[in-house]
Amino acid sequence: MTESRARPTVYRITHRDAQSIRSGPTGDVGTLFSDSGFEVVWVSKKEEAIDREWFSLPTVDLLLVIQGKLRVDFKDQQLKSLVLKPGELFLLPPRVKCRAYRWPRTSRKATVFAAIYPVRPKSQERAPARFHRGG
Repeated sequence: MTESRARPTVYRITHRDAQSIRSGPTGDVGTLFSDSGFEVVWVSKKEEAIDREWFSLPTVDLLLVIQGKLRVDFKDQQLKSLVLKPGELFLLPPRVKCRAYRWPRTSRKATVFAAIYPVRPKSQERAPARFHRGG
């Protein structure tokens, strides 16, 4: 554990505070915590492209909308699309394929959400998922 993680830390997510930030065509991702088998990031989507690929994790994924609205579409057409608002927590079950983007698309304000999900040790980790990892 690094010294910065050994002390209580406050991150102002709406001010883009993070340990590190990655940018990609589907949004920016700020890492807040990555250790002890799970990762916490914020994702900011503003004028981003809608990812053409479907996202899924082999584990549960929790999304908490902080600012704006997030639309979630599912590859399985039997699942109805959702529009999540600030304060709503979405639990994405393992292996459910979806894509998420700022809603409405004409909004000038970024949609920001926190994502919390288990991670494998570095030796077992697969290629980064684009939904949360900004690329």
